[in-house]
Amino acid sequence: MPDSNKNQALDNIKERFALDVLDDYIKKALGKKWRDHKSNLKKEYFKKDISLKEKLRNVLPGMLSYQWEDAVRFWNSKK
Repeated sequence: MPDSNKNQALDNIKERFALDVLDDYIKKALGKKWRDHKSNLKKEYFKKDISLKEKLRNVLPGMLSYQWEDAVRFWNSKK
């Protein structure tokens, strides 16, 4: 998760909650949750046995098509 997104999320959290923890701890926790979320999306919705074209067409509800395309292309790449 980019730092700008973490900072925005941190600001939102501070507006709603009175927390007695360090900002770095919250940012680290947000990063972990984001990685876990992406991992769960891949496990549940990324099917290896279909073509790239089909994968790109199957955009998840609530997800922007360009975000899905970026994720699929990344997961489909040979690292």
